[in-house]
Amino acid sequence: MDLHRIGLIATKEAQDHLTSRRFIGLLFLLLTICGIYILKETGTYLEELTSYSSGTSSIYNLPYTVNIFGGIMSAIGGSSIFGPIIAVALGFDLITKERESGSIKAILSVPVYRDEIINGKAFGGIIVLAITTSIVFVLAFAVLLVHSIVPGITEMSYIFMFWLFTVLFLSGIFIMSLMISTFSKTSGMSLVFSLLALLFITSVIYTAGSYATEFIMGPDPSTEYQYIDSLDNNELYQMSVDYNKNKDELMQFVEYISIRMDYWELSKVLTWPQHCRDSSGSWREEFEKGLPPVGETLASIWGYILFLIAYPVVFFGIAYVRFMRTDLR
Repeated sequence: MDLHRIGLIATKEAQDHLTSRRFIGLLFLLLTICGIYILKETGTYLEELTSYSSGTSSIYNLPYTVNIFGGIMSAIGGSSIFGPIIAVALGFDLITKERESGSIKAILSVPVYRDEIINGKAFGGIIVLAITTSIVFVLAFAVLLVHSIVPGITEMSYIFMFWLFTVLFLSGIFIMSLMISTFSKTSGMSLVFSLLALLFITSVIYTAGSYATEFIMGPDPSTEYQYIDSLDNNELYQMSVDYNKNKDELMQFVEYISIRMDYWELSKVLTWPQHCRDSSGSWREEFEKGLPPVGETLASIWGYILFLIAYPVVFFGIAYVRFMRTDLR
């Protein structure tokens, strides 16, 4: 495996993506949606800042500049799907289009190995997603500067981690579509299965997991057994505490295996840190002094980080093995 050849393939793939009409059109739609959400969050930020300055709100409602970037979270990981759609559009035909046109045989006839092709294509797509995410964040910074809002150093670290997790989230979806492209015979079938897989990992897993948790756990035993004379209030209370603890653990596992929930939980902590800490009841003293270091904020939710990283790694591993074993004759 030659890193120089991988770099050449990645550069060529990135150039092809960035100059394609499909990518430019989707990027324009994504920027439009993100711009709307960012402007909405900017208005909310200015209103809360005015309310805080006038003394009509509590210290726990102190707005931060990172709150504005919550608009990106809503646009990419919320109701809008243009971010994931761009990721799918980059990867669903990376292998199938080469197979359909017959160019894959021509590529393999030159001194280049299969692993260099799959690595270069994956790396090129991730580069494009990093550029796309950077453009969206530049748009957000432009809105901040227009309103004379300048983030502090600590807030910049939160914004950088949010950018990194956004790239990871989109990369996981992109690698998923690349994986499906290695299994599909045609680009049309690859697109259909990629969209179905996108729906599955972003919505179906969490929805089905939530229903499964409710079915497995059943009703709260403190309510079910409240009329049994042999149980006093303390026993009922302890049963309820144990029930809710086990239910929360199951729901957290469901969130772990949903890539959208991994991204949502991480983004929520980074873009609305004061709300997360206020609901948990922790860091109140530090909250009055300002944002804590970003590493301390993320320390309690490391599970979401691991699973967000695991998605692209597992998908790429499957794609790599499949491509290396595929008969391309």
